[in-house]
Amino acid sequence: MQKNYLKVSQVGIEFPTDGEPFRALQNVNLSIAKGEFISLIGHSGCGKSTVLNIIAGLYQASEGGIILEGREVDEPGPDRAVVFQNHALLPWLSVYENVELAVKCVFKHSKSKAEIREWVEHNLSLVHMDHALNKRPGEISGGMKQRVGIARCLAMQPKVLLMDEPFGALDALTRAHLQDSLMDIQNEPRQYRSHDYS
Repeated sequence: MQKNYLKVSQVGIEFPTDGEPFRALQNVNLSIAKGEFISLIGHSGCGKSTVLNIIAGLYQASEGGIILEGREVDEPGPDRAVVFQNHALLPWLSVYENVELAVKCVFKHSKSKAEIREWVEHNLSLVHMDHALNKRPGEISGGMKQRVGIARCLAMQPKVLLMDEPFGALDALTRAHLQDSLMDIQNEPRQYRSHDYS
């Protein structure tokens, strides 16, 4: 297992306010191996989401930095996909189209139309949503929307999958099923990468 695959080094961030700047993080350090699951645990408002947003490149750290595979992270990129607590699906697109949009952004020059379709359907099948390809987000449950959000992120083949309490608003049974599904996908011998056309 490759150590220091993702390294968070001496990260701190301040946000401007009307008075003194607000110090949200200070001296955050993490060293994460490839394939490793990490959970950030803490009370509401302690900075967990802020750490994820800095890793995702959505925020710039005031001090320190993020290194992924030896390269500094300073902007958003498809190598870091985020599953939000709010699924962030586009309501006017179908389940298939929501995933397809992300796949086209990442693989438009390396996959044919047929390969894109196969890849989208494959990733939706991983989260057991291939039966709802043509449904819109308003026609499916909260748990199903989160499954689509996970499929969309997996289909981008990110190096890092960031999850900001994606199951927090779901009932306990649905949450347990989604967590189990994600662990199953991770524990398989990279099944979803066996169709890598890039």
